[in-house]
Amino acid sequence: MGNQMKTSPKECAAALIEAVPAAMRVIRQHMRSHRLPGMSVPQFRALAFLNRYGTATLSVVAEHVGTNLPSMSRMVQSLVEGQLVQRRAGSPDRRTICLQITAKGRRVLNVARKATVQQLAGLLQPLTAEELDRLDEAMSLLVRVFSAGNSPCRQQDKVH
Repeated sequence: MGNQMKTSPKECAAALIEAVPAAMRVIRQHMRSHRLPGMSVPQFRALAFLNRYGTATLSVVAEHVGTNLPSMSRMVQSLVEGQLVQRRAGSPDRRTICLQITAKGRRVLNVARKATVQQLAGLLQPLTAEELDRLDEAMSLLVRVFSAGNSPCRQQDKVH
């Protein structure tokens, strides 16, 4: 009997649905508290999206942020003016606008990420070494399950 499952995939999925929103709420709260003064939450989300996925079209970023193209265009203009994002015509369709995070944009996100890691480490401090190891293993499994081929940017949306 040695290899019998104690927890079913369905039970894990239900636990995931409970745990992830709570964790993401805390992570977002800390990340947002460390964004640049004057930067809106949707702009910060757009910057984080571009950092994660590289180059994307305006429409893909707008869809992720949950806004329309004219609003996203205004948001991006401010990020471009702040030298956090660069905008260029796509190829082969020069009418397509492609967005990419700049080195300055990455630095802004890294500051927020480092501060957030420090704050989360404080929340995890009470866990035992065994619990931390189990959590680390679970995070590795989640990355493996949810990261495989999961880029939201279609091939034609990327600059080559």
